Amino acid sequence: MTNAESQQRAVVSSTALMSRRRGVLFVIGTLDLGGTESQLILLARELKKRGWKVEVFALSRGGVLAQTLDSAGIPVLYGLHRPNPSPPPPTSAKTDAKPSVAKRRPSVKAMLVLGAAVASLVARIAWTRPRVVHAFLPLTNFLGALAGRFALAPLVITSRRGLGNHQERWPRLKRMDRSANWLSHVVVANSHAVAADMAARDGYDINQVKVIPNGLDLSRFDDIGHRRDGTRRQLGLEPGDIGIVIVANLIPYKGHSDLVEAFARVSQSRPNLRLFIAGQDRGIGPALTEQAQRLGLGLKVRLLGMQNDVPGLLAGMDVGVIASHEEGFCNALMEKLAAGLPVVATYVGGNPEAVSGMPGCVLVEPRDPADLARGLLTVLDRLPEQAGDREFRQRTMRERYSTGTMVDAYERLYLADG
Repeated sequence: MTNAESQQRAVVSSTALMSRRRGVLFVIGTLDLGGTESQLILLARELKKRGWKVEVFALSRGGVLAQTLDSAGIPVLYGLHRPNPSPPPPTSAKTDAKPSVAKRRPSVKAMLVLGAAVASLVARIAWTRPRVVHAFLPLTNFLGALAGRFALAPLVITSRRGLGNHQERWPRLKRMDRSANWLSHVVVANSHAVAADMAARDGYDINQVKVIPNGLDLSRFDDIGHRRDGTRRQLGLEPGDIGIVIVANLIPYKGHSDLVEAFARVSQSRPNLRLFIAGQDRGIGPALTEQAQRLGLGLKVRLLGMQNDVPGLLAGMDVGVIASHEEGFCNALMEKLAAGLPVVATYVGGNPEAVSGMPGCVLVEPRDPADLARGLLTVLDRLPEQAGDREFRQRTMRERYSTGTMVDAYERLYLADG
């Protein structure tokens, strides 16, 4: 073999080694639109741009975000070829299942199907040998960690994205969470509040939890100030109207009902207020409409449905609200701050961390419409704001929570000891 051939083979071998060392397989339940799923998309796309070999293993087929990954050239593999049989534990940390449902034992058929999905995942890891297997959300944390360890993946990471209230609704998930913790080389939390909650619930050493906050594609908020007038005209807002907005799927724990009641209280002395509710209706939309009518709010409250252009909507607003009863690290809160809005947010999860040092923002108690009304009045009394407050919130968000900052942190974690 000539020296040139030897050098060429060495280069090929080095390239193959680097490909293996920079491979990551993400494990998720579905690719439906949601906070965790959106964060995975941001992370996967940016890692691919940086030269990583990225694949996504989804437990269930479908989901609106699958097309986004396909457009980015990121392969998506599926563990189940049809909807989940009834009912394995939920793949999402956020569920409003009733306790009686939580006690139902999964069928043998469901367990066999999940077992087949794990076998498929083990085979994929063994075949492609990614450096990192990174799982998200309770059920797939457990399945991903189990498969990663069984296939001898060099680095198995699981992610805690919210408070552990799911353990109360689905007791089996407490055992799965603890097993996933034990099987993982690293557990990542997206806020210090989530890390502390995990330590308290699972008896896990908080010093071993790696906290990496969510990132946000802040380029979507560039120059949104120029869109304010157009958005307000489209929504029928008069120059003297004050727009209040909540962006959250219509699920009970997001606190929409609390907000409608608080808004009714505040509107008694502020007739120029308008409330806009944006998000996919998960079943409570008619009840919210009925509540608004019963409280005499008429056209002051509008349900907008799912919005594809959230930055454009926020551009026309004056105040943002997060009324959730529970949160890990709220993407919708980050978006409102990135748009420069003063925000009234419930004192749950990572919300206090996100609004720390942000002028014009107020924290209120969850499940307390009276305190939410107090917070709204406090923010409204400060309008119009001092010059520079909006710019300060936007600038601070770019410093703290850019996509680049988040991906840098994950990349350092993935390559540690590598």
